[in-house]
Amino acid sequence: MITVIVAASEDDSAFFSEFSSMLSRHFSAVRIHRQQLEAACESPELILCDLGSFQSVDADKVIVVCKSLKSLNVELKGAAAVAVVDSSDEHLLAQVSHTRLPAITCGLKSKDTITLSSIGADSAVVDLRRSISCMSGNKVEPAEFPLRTKRPIDSFMLMSVVSVLILAGKMESLKEGFI
Repeated sequence: MITVIVAASEDDSAFFSEFSSMLSRHFSAVRIHRQQLEAACESPELILCDLGSFQSVDADKVIVVCKSLKSLNVELKGAAAVAVVDSSDEHLLAQVSHTRLPAITCGLKSKDTITLSSIGADSAVVDLRRSISCMSGNKVEPAEFPLRTKRPIDSFMLMSVVSVLILAGKMESLKEGFI
């Protein structure tokens, strides 16, 4: 089971809702938002929660999706953790670098790990620019993923969902091409 913590400000509460909805298409998941259980299932593959729900997380596998935050003030105990970060926010990048979490940067810069080759109203091509290790330890080599969407999606939202799918080893979801 993987715990996904969404680090977003109160102004970005819609981000958590849409992000968790998109991931719920690919995983059985438990969602906890603002300390409220929103959705539950018997054997979840993911636990999705917002940063404000807990002061510490004790889990084997943790992905912290950093959309916006003042500080990353959750203690990660015993976790193999990785951050997925919006590289367009320099303050956010600096905050994450202080945590010493390995980071997957998402954006349109040449140094980013995940970027977009193209994006349209109902499609996008997401580019994995360098190899990364899944939470299982398997390595995923650079590749492009042509994807179809039901409607236009925020670029960081799309790249962060793809990052979680890759880290969780859900390559079949990306090969199907529908997010």
